[in-house]
Amino acid sequence: MDREKSETITLHPRHATRAQVLRWEAAAWFVVGAAWIASAWPGLLVDWDDPAAALAAGLLLTAAGCGWQALRHGATHPAPGDRALPHRPGRRAKSRRHIAATVVADAVVIGGSGAAWCAAARHYGWPESVTGGSLQVAFGTAFACWAALHLPAIRRIRGGDLDAPVTSRRVLGTGPMTVAPVGLGQSRALDAADARARRRRIRRTQRWFLNPPMRTLTCAGVMRHHVVLETTGRATGRRRRTVVGVALEPDAVWIVAENGTRAGYVRNIGANPHVRVHLRGRWLTGLAEVVEGDDVARRLGTFRPGHAATVRRFADQPATLRVRLSTDAAAA
Repeated sequence: MDREKSETITLHPRHATRAQVLRWEAAAWFVVGAAWIASAWPGLLVDWDDPAAALAAGLLLTAAGCGWQALRHGATHPAPGDRALPHRPGRRAKSRRHIAATVVADAVVIGGSGAAWCAAARHYGWPESVTGGSLQVAFGTAFACWAALHLPAIRRIRGGDLDAPVTSRRVLGTGPMTVAPVGLGQSRALDAADARARRRRIRRTQRWFLNPPMRTLTCAGVMRHHVVLETTGRATGRRRRTVVGVALEPDAVWIVAENGTRAGYVRNIGANPHVRVHLRGRWLTGLAEVVEGDDVARRLGTFRPGHAATVRRFADQPATLRVRLSTDAAAA
C-alpha cells in the first residue's frame, strides 16, 4: 500500500495527460501525412503518374500497421494509444508545454524531410526512379490514416480513469507511453482541468478565427440568424463585439450562451446591461438580462436547427439571455 502511494503523482493542470498527448500526436501525424502527400503529388514538385495506386498502397500500409499492432500487443490493443505502461517510481509527470514542443518538433522534422526531399529532387532534376514520389504519397496516406486511428482511443480514454498523467517522452507514438496513477480523489481534478483546457481552446478559436470573419458577414447581412452584440468591457470600459446566434421576436432578441455566465460578454452584461445589437443593417440599443430558470433545451427549439445543434455540441452549463430592444434609439 505504501509503495502504491509512493508511485502516485499529484495532478496539476500543467501536466500532460494521456488523452491530450494522443490528440497532439493525431494532429501531428495528419500534418505529416498532408505534407508528404502535397509535396510528392504528381506535377507539384516531382513528376510521376498513377496517384490512385499510391493512395491504395497507403491504405494497404495502414492495414499492415494495424495488423502488426494487433499481432504484437494483442487483439485488445489494435489501435494506437490503447496500450500504456506503468511509470517507473520516482519519475515526474511531463508538462504540457514540454510534450507539445516535442510533438511539434517531431512533426516538423518528419514532415519537412519529405518536402525537402521532393524540393531537392526538383532543384537538381533527379529522375523519377530516385525521387520515389509514389512511395512517398503511399506513406503520407498511411500517416494520415494512422492519425484517424487515434480517435477511438481518445474517446475511450478522455475524461475517464485511464486518462492519467504522462511520464514519458516519445517520438510521435513510437511505443506505448508510460503513465502514472493519480492520487486518491484526483480523477475529478483531472476532469476539471480537461474541461478548463477545452473551454480555453474554444474561446481562442472563436476570438481569433471565427469572430472576425463572422462579424463582417453578419454586418453584411449574409448570416441572417446571427447578430453582432456590443457590450461594454467590465474592466476596460471599451466596446466588445461578439457574433451570436439569435431567435428574434418583434421587440426582443433571445440568445443562448454556450458557456453560460463564464462567457466574457455575459459577464460584461452582468456589470452593464446596456448593449447594442446590429440587426438588419442598423444598430439598435437594448437592455440585456440573464433569464434564470429558463428551459434551455426548449429555447433552442426556437433557433435555427444548425445553430441549435452547434450549441448543444459545445455547450457547457449554457444560459439564456434576453435583449429588450429600443428601436427609437438606433444609432450607427
